[in-house]
Amino acid sequence: MNQIATFFDTMAEQWDTISVHNPDKIRTILQLIPVHEGASILDVGCGTGVLETYLLPFRPQRIVGVDIAPQMIRKAQEKYKGTKTDLDFRCMDIMDIRGETFDYILLYSAYPHFMDPSELIRHLYGLLNPDGRLVICHSESKERINRHHARHVPGAVSINLPPAREVAVLMEPYFHIEVITDTESIYMVSGKKRRNN
Repeated sequence: MNQIATFFDTMAEQWDTISVHNPDKIRTILQLIPVHEGASILDVGCGTGVLETYLLPFRPQRIVGVDIAPQMIRKAQEKYKGTKTDLDFRCMDIMDIRGETFDYILLYSAYPHFMDPSELIRHLYGLLNPDGRLVICHSESKERINRHHARHVPGAVSINLPPAREVAVLMEPYFHIEVITDTESIYMVSGKKRRNN
């Protein structure tokens, strides 16, 4: 098991208590996308399933949540046991997903834990349906996230969250950028898949 998985496994039992997310900010992010009914959604770095509570009211066809930490996935599966929507939580490296496509791929509060962002974005492009959207987002400012990681997260587990415009530059060869928000309360870059790659 790698260092990232080990770190988050140790946090899984208390994660929903110590990692508090503002519901209004999450709803604002999802309204900016926006998610359509019947969509297929990939939640990358899903943890204990924070986003699923907010995605289910959109009535997606299916949600696949992927996380590298087994205990995080176990908590997510427990939390949503009995949900009628096709909700599939998988303990795996996102880079190992092949042969599936989605309408939306969301990285909520997860981007700094991927050590090779360019490779990640290129891979996620290939997992999107035509006109699919990639959304990288946080319900906090990059300054607050970077301060928190500097104090509490080992260097091998995260990298600094860069300005949203820098993430947009990485995405632009593969996506038409639709939203760039980098404020004191929300960080978000969203793009629609280009068809010429």
